[in-house]
Amino acid sequence: MFKKILVAVDGSSHSKRAIDAAIDLTKRYQASVLLLHVIRDFSLPKELLEMISAGEVTASRREILENSAEIILGDAREKFQEAGLSDISSDFLMGDPAATIDDYAEQNGVDLIVIGYRGLGTHGKMLGSMARKLTNITAVSCLIVR
Repeated sequence: MFKKILVAVDGSSHSKRAIDAAIDLTKRYQASVLLLHVIRDFSLPKELLEMISAGEVTASRREILENSAEIILGDAREKFQEAGLSDISSDFLMGDPAATIDDYAEQNGVDLIVIGYRGLGTHGKMLGSMARKLTNITAVSCLIVR
């Protein structure tokens, strides 16, 4: 049923549960996995900007966000590999998360998008804005994991 599964990861607890669900589905359907992290185009926290200004942090904003993306993707890839799965690719892109995930899924022939119910820094019981937006714009089936 599912041959290619896209797992959008951001390092949040919901994202980590989405990875676990995707591992189960990947094994069940012998699917390939695409891991994607989308870097939002927003500014760094004030404290980090102050550290950059003071010379305490020498990496650029983009370098910091790309390094973070690599860590998040590496952690996700490791979980899949620990589960005995090897048909995994990963990528990070910059842009609006929902639109970028949708475009990436369509360009790569994805059968299922797996995402967490809420992302980083979000609280409460309502569906996160990115998950809500993605399900409204995509033609690809989505699994939203709590």
